[in-house]
Amino acid sequence: MKYITIKRFKRNGIDGHFNIPYGTYLEKRADGNLYCDNKKICVARSAAAHEYFARDDDGKGMERGKLSHAIIKRLTPMQFDSRQERNEYWQVVWNDSLAQKYRRPEHLDYWLWNDDFYNAPIEDLKYIAALVGVKKGL
Repeated sequence: MKYITIKRFKRNGIDGHFNIPYGTYLEKRADGNLYCDNKKICVARSAAAHEYFARDDDGKGMERGKLSHAIIKRLTPMQFDSRQERNEYWQVVWNDSLAQKYRRPEHLDYWLWNDDFYNAPIEDLKYIAALVGVKKGL
């Protein structure tokens, strides 16, 4: 499976230190790890992978990365004028059946996005982005 770098990865990985520029293509292999130049970077389901890389087997990795990060940023506390406004947005997310597909179920009272969220179809991410008020054009 093909992945793309959506944010420069300049840090340690499994096989040493990496400096992977924005737009670099990676490969996810059968062992579940991401590789660049035959060097193992990180597990594809890891927080590092979610922050720096996006699935691109459909050619929409950059868009997928921008949408997922915009959704997460939109729902951070500092994006709201009040706690009430924040709670209203989160209630919409909690009550939406499509968004629920992308919640980690082991956390009953706290929302964490699951791995499927970072690999979701663009249409689903656009829907969630509109649901939480992400501005068009990101």
